[in-house]
Amino acid sequence: MLVIDSDAHVEESVDTWKYLDPEFYSRRPIAIQLPEDTCYGDHNAAWIIDYKLRVFAATPTLMKRASAKGASIPVQEMTDIPTRVTAMQGMGADRQVVFPSLWLGCIAENLELEAALARSYNEFMATQCGLSGGSLWYAAVLPFRSPEMAIREIKRVKKMGSVAAIFVKGIEWDMPLSHPSLWPIYEEAERQGLPLAIHTGNGSSPTITQMLDGLPRNDTMPPGNPFANGLVSGPYVLYAFQQLLGSSFMDDFPKLRIGFLETGADWSVRLAKVLRKKKGSKVDEWLGERVFVSCEVDDELPFIINRLGDDFLISATDYPHADGFRADQFVAQLTERGDLSERTVEKILSDNPQRFYPDLG
Repeated sequence: MLVIDSDAHVEESVDTWKYLDPEFYSRRPIAIQLPEDTCYGDHNAAWIIDYKLRVFAATPTLMKRASAKGASIPVQEMTDIPTRVTAMQGMGADRQVVFPSLWLGCIAENLELEAALARSYNEFMATQCGLSGGSLWYAAVLPFRSPEMAIREIKRVKKMGSVAAIFVKGIEWDMPLSHPSLWPIYEEAERQGLPLAIHTGNGSSPTITQMLDGLPRNDTMPPGNPFANGLVSGPYVLYAFQQLLGSSFMDDFPKLRIGFLETGADWSVRLAKVLRKKKGSKVDEWLGERVFVSCEVDDELPFIINRLGDDFLISATDYPHADGFRADQFVAQLTERGDLSERTVEKILSDNPQRFYPDLG
């Protein structure tokens, strides 16, 4: 059985930007360290990008909290590939799809700078994953506000190799994923055979982020992160599910696969029920054929499977993030639940992820 970890992460470092176009070098992201006795506590690092402080995914080299994640700094930063592969295998996985951390939010208001950062990130990830002998793959980031630049980047990453999917947030710069301006991007993704991996993301809607500015922080809403525990960012993914499966998207792009990641799967039953009421909906046909949802090891899986089947569920570790979605031992935990058949576990760990990410088989 080929086990696929459908959603792991890299923690960006200064090496991520070494492929930045020379013209943008003076505007490169700057990593800074904060005193530990501030309200940021052990989350004491940040990036300065495009004249703003970005604190939601700071470089682990400078952050005290990173040392408690159970993974070395080079493993988190994807600069020690042999050890990263060994860690992946220790979790029981044969392949791992790596997602960004910094791109969970909007990282640069200037479009040209954002596109340049995306190019550097993608080239870094293609290079590093290319050193893994086919074990590590990555989800490419795009400048969604410019379909023309996004299409060029899709073509480029496909040629570089090791790309498994296009990373998408549930909302892109205040735009729902059903926005007509995004259709050319989807057309190119379909043409290149790259699925859309729709991932929870902090701050993907600048308008909502601004609305929360000034709110007091506390233990359940850590400093600098008003989106803790998926309180805001998680529903973006559910919104995308309704937007895409409830629009003409599925018919307009009949070969394009989409996945919904890091929000668990308990919500899928309710939203599928809502979509069934829409005339012409083929949600039950799409699930497992073209639509996939990552589950958590403690989801109500027997209930979900009884209602929707087990062909659309995929699992993931969220490694090396330190939050409630991380599940290093997801293979053992799924197997040891006791309420899933051996065949269902095999589907979640292997068969279904291979259909979502066909290049990994």
